[in-house]
Amino acid sequence: MNEQDSEKMAELLEKLGLTAAPTLEGAEIIIINTCSIREKAEHKVYSALGTLKSLKARNPRVLTVVAGCVAQQEKDKLLKRVGHLDAVLGTHRLSELPWLVERIRRTGERQALTDFSTDTDSLHMPAPQRGKSSVCSYVTIMQGCSNFCAYCVVPHTRGPEQSRQEAEILSEVRGLVKNGVKEVTLLGQNVNAYGKDLVGKSLFPELLRELDRVDGLERIRFTTSHPRDFHGDLASAMRDLKSVCEHIHLPLQSGSNRVLTAMRRGYTREEYLEKIAMLREKVPRVAVTADMIVGFPGETNDDFEMTISALETIRFDQIFSFKFSPRPGTTARKLPDQLPDEVKAERLARVHSVQDNITLDYHEAAQDTEEEILIEGFRPGTAQAFGRTRTNKIVNLDSCNGVQEGDIVAVRITRALKHSLTGTALVGESTRQCSRP
Repeated sequence: MNEQDSEKMAELLEKLGLTAAPTLEGAEIIIINTCSIREKAEHKVYSALGTLKSLKARNPRVLTVVAGCVAQQEKDKLLKRVGHLDAVLGTHRLSELPWLVERIRRTGERQALTDFSTDTDSLHMPAPQRGKSSVCSYVTIMQGCSNFCAYCVVPHTRGPEQSRQEAEILSEVRGLVKNGVKEVTLLGQNVNAYGKDLVGKSLFPELLRELDRVDGLERIRFTTSHPRDFHGDLASAMRDLKSVCEHIHLPLQSGSNRVLTAMRRGYTREEYLEKIAMLREKVPRVAVTADMIVGFPGETNDDFEMTISALETIRFDQIFSFKFSPRPGTTARKLPDQLPDEVKAERLARVHSVQDNITLDYHEAAQDTEEEILIEGFRPGTAQAFGRTRTNKIVNLDSCNGVQEGDIVAVRITRALKHSLTGTALVGESTRQCSRP
């Protein structure tokens, strides 16, 4: 969602007649779009702002803006803390960026726009035409989260769950497809909760069914799903709808029931395992990825071993794992028994080691098999095409018979790497080196 927000802001500024600057030195406006989900990400914001201080001293006319979750979290405190910052733009106020720029240019007054209540236009801004590529695009279907997990800052920085109307989403997707998009990724902090706040309650599986009927839309992905709201009707939709890819990101966070309760996740390890078993029965080739947190306050060695055992039992295709970091406004920040960083680092390293071996097993099992990939583009500076399987695995083509961006091709997997696969396109009787269209 942060990536799409950056694309939206760039498109808004282009409508003012601005273009992307190749360097900071040549820019008239510099926007730092921020994440605060982890402490490390927030620290990077202040580091980046530090590098802009001397630039602002050399060129006082350049406008500096912090947008996104750190902006929403810190509000006007950022202006007080960072004297060379001109504006703070919250997550619900992106659509007001052109107005903000023009006002600062006209008055010179520093501004902070972070109120949740005054603007919902940012949620309804259509996907930028630039997208992930010319054939893949993100589409926001909802924003915010109402779960208030003990460790998570998202409800504070993105607000409560708000869904877009189904008709609005369908219209946007049809427009994207008309312009050549073949794959959309539906975005929301908890897509499984889509529609619960709407009159009539057009829920997520129904939205998928409507999108599956859009002519020319080849693939649908979605992220992120909450296990508590994941049920058999969504698994059935993944099984039955031809355009819905066989991949789900379903964060587990911990393998220990005691820790899951402390996290306020709303499900047990056993319930999670039952849902995975149900999904794999309905969609046998499904790839499951997850988020994991190690070192949550009070996590014992036994709790951690339960997490390792969950990794070995479930065998995720891939995980995104993090050390617990206390976030502003969350209850976990004030919990007793905060773990030392060295313990968290040791546990994270072990999680990485276990999961890397599991991921490599999946990749090695794919060797000499055939997969379908959508060509998303070419590696910068090379003619090497790349795409993803329906199960969200990256495939770099070693030779591809002149495929073009947007082609859906069968490939034979020839090599397994830790984070990707290499393959050859099965097009015609012979292959030659990939070339750009």
